[in-house]
Amino acid sequence: MNIIIFGPQGSGKGTQAEKLAEKFAAEHIDMGKFLREVAARPTPLGQEVWQIQNVTKTLVPARILEEVFTIKLNDIPREKAIVFDGFPRNIDQTQYFEKAMNEFGRQTDAAIVINLSEEESMKRISKRWICAKCKKVFIMGKDIHSDTEKCTDCGGSIIQRTDDTPEGIRKRLKVFKEETMPVVEYYREKDKLIEIDGNRSIEEVFKDILAKLEEL
Repeated sequence: MNIIIFGPQGSGKGTQAEKLAEKFAAEHIDMGKFLREVAARPTPLGQEVWQIQNVTKTLVPARILEEVFTIKLNDIPREKAIVFDGFPRNIDQTQYFEKAMNEFGRQTDAAIVINLSEEESMKRISKRWICAKCKKVFIMGKDIHSDTEKCTDCGGSIIQRTDDTPEGIRKRLKVFKEETMPVVEYYREKDKLIEIDGNRSIEEVFKDILAKLEEL
């Protein structure tokens, strides 16, 4: 089984992807995380990705995304299920994604989109803070109550990412709507789309995903 999971910021798609991977003993591919892993490797590709992420701070070009995606697929046994977390992000990536999947003898079985209103997305993300050192995530008002508190894991400072501010969130939501929603519609046309109401608890959302996967 190969599943893609989409959702706007704050929808909890990363959490649900992890739960699905655990449920089905699947590989969880978070492209952002994998790119960071590649950047840490002492290879020409790793050095190029590191330069992009840490020096020029620009978007990773399609050429590199395609290369690292192929590397990742090649490392996973064909019989092992995969949960793709937020990738592909646009139509161009989708075309390459489906082509590569086919070349590796795989197919997309389901695409899940967790729907969440912009208001709720803003509300959730604005409460998200991270450790500047180890990147652990904290929820203001739940895990921490002040930005002067220290990380419970490493003692690092607690900060809010620039793109987790109201202005940053609006920009990311705009990109999701303009670039990723056409991908969602692509899978709707293929009769592979599962829509989920994200305005519920983690467990309620997960239960609904499992039920609709079974129906599909």
